Amino acid sequence: MPRERCMLWVALLVLCILAIGCSGRAYAPIGASEPTAPSIAPAPVSNKLMIFGGVDHKVYLGFLNCSEYATDSVFNQYGTYGSQYSATSIFNHYNEYGSAYSAEGACNKYASDPPVIVDGNGRYYLRLTLNEYARDLGIGTRFMGWLAAICER
Repeated sequence: MPRERCMLWVALLVLCILAIGCSGRAYAPIGASEPTAPSIAPAPVSNKLMIFGGVDHKVYLGFLNCSEYATDSVFNQYGTYGSQYSATSIFNHYNEYGSAYSAEGACNKYASDPPVIVDGNGRYYLRLTLNEYARDLGIGTRFMGWLAAICER
């Protein structure tokens, strides 16, 4: 098993252990019900964690927890949100969402406006970034090890 794929499986296992999803519940594909932009409201973590980026965090960047076979999963390396070649993937180090140099890049240790994590109800769960000093880091600290691993490749 290649190192990158192994790292993804380890990250997936960690997410499940942290009990932030992986319930096996079905969800509607992206075409059926577009995710909404985040709202600021603290709440317990739901089954579906999503990433939004870009100006005002209006760009959907994928489903963060569970199956690598889901069409909108960041773990689906052949999908829109998991491919290293996609314009809407944090795995693409040449776009604004995965770049180590973009102010909106998850891989930028100095990002001023990195992607946010949002639940299935549109509730805001803070930032997905390598910037340890980012405002509103919160739950994003759970993903820093995983994010560092994907940003290295």
